[in-house]
Amino acid sequence: MDKFFRKQVNIFEFYKSTLVITLSVSLLGWVFGGFESFKIIVVILGFWISILMKEVNSKNEYLFYSNNGISKFKLLISSFFMNVVFSVLLIWIVNLIKHLYA
Repeated sequence: MDKFFRKQVNIFEFYKSTLVITLSVSLLGWVFGGFESFKIIVVILGFWISILMKEVNSKNEYLFYSNNGISKFKLLISSFFMNVVFSVLLIWIVNLIKHLYA
């Protein structure tokens, strides 16, 4: 169980490292395209742009995860699903706030 938990923590740490770029790109979409653009960008485009940035800037980081028994494919898919869950919750919270104060 300890090894499984460490793998999950490592995947979550990888996801957290993509979150800043994802949210930055998404906020630009919100500023220039409105909330509807933000929704699409935060779920799909922002995440893949942050992955592209990681590919270009820190390719060797995947070696750490590989040495811990996490394939690149599993890392990307797990992070993408975490991003979808986070994005849906974020969109739900923003919609709730908009409806409460509108």
